[in-house]
Parts: sequence; structure tokens; C-alpha cells
Amino acid sequence: MDITKAKITKDNTIVATYTNENGDTVTIEGKNIVHKDLTAAFSELIPHLTILCEQKEADGKLLCDLPDGIYSKLEVSGYSMGGSDDSEGVTLTGKRFLMSKKVLNLNAPFTMFNNENEEYEYALDLYESVQKCSYEVEQYLFEKKWAVVQQELPFKEGEASDMPFEDINPDAVAEAVEGFENAGATFIINGEEAKPKKSRKSKKELVA
Repeated sequence: MDITKAKITKDNTIVATYTNENGDTVTIEGKNIVHKDLTAAFSELIPHLTILCEQKEADGKLLCDLPDGIYSKLEVSGYSMGGSDDSEGVTLTGKRFLMSKKVLNLNAPFTMFNNENEEYEYALDLYESVQKCSYEVEQYLFEKKWAVVQQELPFKEGEASDMPFEDINPDAVAEAVEGFENAGATFIINGEEAKPKKSRKSKKELVA
């Protein structure tokens, strides 16, 4: 299985496309917030986006000498793989946050990883960074590696806090637990949507 495309949405979820063992092209639209490790992996692509899109911060600088300020001014939101063998490469997609509070969309040119005609001197580092992203995307899709979102428990306003869990509604707790256990993802296989059935546990299993 190879991740061919991945994007972090504005809601901090993932939309990813991969080819499965049967050769089907599968797109999954996740509903859970991405883990910080996935966000960090995408951030490692920011220096490459800076150089490939010839941003001013890259003028006359090596990859390792780029200023830390690029991480607050630029963002990589996705990547798309292409080519094969010696022509395999990637296209990075991102944005630059302007002083006017507007956003400038950036699309880096297709960059090959291991081709003698590729002029990008940091192609190997780019390849390794993309592999880290693909690993974290796989963890999100298949290992349920998501960010843990804190759920608020229902307390009655103005009640004493000596025994804060005395009047919690068990049904509300069960509903919160169930929300964590269900992925709620939408699967698109070869262009056709297929929603997986959600497994529901009984209240006795949830409370136990």
C-alpha cells in the first residue's frame, strides 16, 4: 500500500488517497483531529516549500540555514506523489500568510527524488520527509493515531464541587466514549462512496 496523496483540511482532519493490494485507488476522508506527530511531519516540508517556491527567506541560504520564522509564515497542507522508478517525485501544496491577513496559495513544481536531471540538491532530504508524512498518515488511517479531544462532562450549574462526579448522566458518558471509539470516516473506492458500518457496544460494555 502506497500513499499517493494526502492533505490536512481546514478542520485539522485528513483526506488521503492510496492504492491497495488489489490495485484499487481508495480515498479516505477522516473525521478525527490529526495527531501532533502528523502535524510535525508536515512541518518538516516547509523548508522545502520555501526553497522550491523561491520565497525571499531562501535567497542565498542553505536548507539548514533557513530562518525559524518560515514556520509561522508558511504552511504545507498537502503533497501528491507522481512518476515511478527514477522519475518518482512529489508536488507540495501550501500557503503563505501575508501581512494583509490574506493567504497566498503555493504549489511547488514537481520535484523528482532520484533523477540525474533533477536540479534540486535537497531531493534526498525531501524524499525522507515525505516518507515520514506517509508513515504518520498510515498511522492515522489504520492505527487510529488521532489527537485526543477533551470531552466536557455535564455538571449542573451552581452545584457544590465536593463530589463532582455524583450527578453525571451515565448515558452522556457512554455517548462520549462511543464517540472516541468510532472513526466516522467516509471511504471513496474508485470514485464510489462506501461508508463502513460502525460497531456499537452495549451500555453494559461501556460502563464496565
